Amino acid sequence: MMAVEPGTVLVVDDHEMNRDLLTRYLKREGRLVATAENGRQALAMLIMRPFDVVLLDLMMPEMTGFEVLARMRDDPDLRHIPVVVVSALEDTESIVRSIELGAEDYLTKPINPVLLKARVGASLDKKRLRDNEQAQFHQVSTEKERADELLELIIPLGVALSAEKDFDRLLEMILLDAKTLSNADGGTLYLRTDDDQLRFEIMRNDTLGIALGGATRKKIAFAPLSMYQPDTGEPNHHNVAAHAALTAESVNIADAYEVEGFDFSGARAFDKANNYRSKSFLTIPLKNHSGYVIGILQLINAKDREDGRVISFDKALQKMVESLSALATVALEAYIRERQLKQQIQELKIVIDETKKQSQVAEITESEYFQSLREKVQVLRGKAR
Repeated sequence: MMAVEPGTVLVVDDHEMNRDLLTRYLKREGRLVATAENGRQALAMLIMRPFDVVLLDLMMPEMTGFEVLARMRDDPDLRHIPVVVVSALEDTESIVRSIELGAEDYLTKPINPVLLKARVGASLDKKRLRDNEQAQFHQVSTEKERADELLELIIPLGVALSAEKDFDRLLEMILLDAKTLSNADGGTLYLRTDDDQLRFEIMRNDTLGIALGGATRKKIAFAPLSMYQPDTGEPNHHNVAAHAALTAESVNIADAYEVEGFDFSGARAFDKANNYRSKSFLTIPLKNHSGYVIGILQLINAKDREDGRVISFDKALQKMVESLSALATVALEAYIRERQLKQQIQELKIVIDETKKQSQVAEITESEYFQSLREKVQVLRGKAR
């Protein structure tokens, strides 16, 4: 139960005059105040709505303040609400018993407004601090649980990527696995060419039903993205994919239409033509072991898993996608190296075959038999003339 500014106080006292007096004091300090006539009513109100502080009288009919404290102490949802006892009882035994039952502080009647302000303010500060600690602990616990779940997903994906032998299928798996992990509506995978272009390899968009490249064998008509300006040779930091390739850093954008520094005119034109709205973007460089960017993975429009609305890409989830991208890059680079090696072997084989062919031709043409045939051909040519 998070603290509600400027602080909500429940005043519990069986005497109306006391309730009114405390209410006036508290409202003068800007507090939000509710009142209860007895302990049973107070417990019912505490269960129904959150309060930040309780001012509790001890001597009440039906249920005493001591009983209320005991009930609150035993209830996990109520035990953290600070209680300031306000009572005419001044004996040490009542004070000690109240503190033992969980009371935060103790004030005696008649109430001193200055002391009331100080005690309520201190109780509110402690309550807010506890609430913040609990919220942070809950957040850390939730993120750890989600990270453990995602790691259980990422490891099998990494194994599957490493085992894939079809290049187009491998590229497709990288994008589709990242889409699934982040619950993105769409995505694009680019590969870097030798002349520093980012070539479209895979495109997917669930809403628009787009499936190009990869195992579909459907060509992507878009021209490659230049990492450097063709006219000036300057780095192309205006395009988010080129920027990620140049800097080797991920870029997480909440809304492409509102972000500054990047040119999303192409996305706007695409959206207008397809009645779409490109909003959140997560662009991740695929870096090899030496930090060289061999490609770009770009995800579009993360969706809330419950209601389907487009949301920003979660920072913690971004780390998981980056981990998956790192695994994918290892598999991708290994495949590229294997393909390059096969190409080099094939080229070397051609060279060897050509050299062998030339050697065999030389052996034949330099033989005595071939020389005698050549002489006979020359004689026949002379007679023919």
